[in-house]
Amino acid sequence: MTDCYTLLKSAIQTRRRGRPLLLFLDYDGTLVEIASRPELARPTPELIELLSRLTARTDLKVMVISGRPLWELQEMLPVPGLDFLGSHGGEAFISPCLHPLQVVASDKDELFHWRNRLVAKLQAFPGWWVEDKPLGFALHYRHLPEEYLLEFFAILDKWQEQVRSEERFQLLAGKKVLEMLPQGTSKGAAIHKILSLPTFSGYFPIYLGDDITDESAFHILQGQGLTIKVGRPGTKTAASHFLPDPEAVRLFLSFLAFPPDEIE
Repeated sequence: MTDCYTLLKSAIQTRRRGRPLLLFLDYDGTLVEIASRPELARPTPELIELLSRLTARTDLKVMVISGRPLWELQEMLPVPGLDFLGSHGGEAFISPCLHPLQVVASDKDELFHWRNRLVAKLQAFPGWWVEDKPLGFALHYRHLPEEYLLEFFAILDKWQEQVRSEERFQLLAGKKVLEMLPQGTSKGAAIHKILSLPTFSGYFPIYLGDDITDESAFHILQGQGLTIKVGRPGTKTAASHFLPDPEAVRLFLSFLAFPPDEIE
């Protein structure tokens, strides 16, 4: 495992060569600890202050990238200068643009057709719920009792086969969650588009994420920047480095919030 100080040294060395940093930060499980329900994973005042210190620096840019809707990220993190990629990159707010951007098109009628079919099939099971999102929906099953797992996944797997056969939508599996989105939506695809913009030419990217949905971004950034998996070392990942938990992430970011010459 590479600790906070080694990661910091690498980032500072890059900055001293004159390249600004572009920080991509996942939210749940990275900036904040995973909660039993999404609405319970709220940022602390200390996190807001830390992000504000980072965005105040002129030699780095900060983007929060998440499966959460764009509006929700903006509401939770009212930090001047902070950019957002919501819905796994399907929605974007990049300053100084004054209006959110929808990066991919969504056929909501067809998506809700698939959503309603799934809900009907799972009615008999406890411990799950559906979260509707701007570009799709998420099936959460964190509280599904263990004795229902086999039957639940037999139904869910069959439904997924039917969705994939249409080749119009994609399914993203995360930690106790399955999301349905328009084809082509992924954090990796969003990162690729961001890095191709002239605005970010010459930036050195650093990406921190904890979930399966972050792996597409890790793959895109191989050989281009610093990729950091948040979780236990030894987990299969395309990331180049590890940090153990959100607390270590916040420590790492607190170091980046200071100028290089202020750090021993």
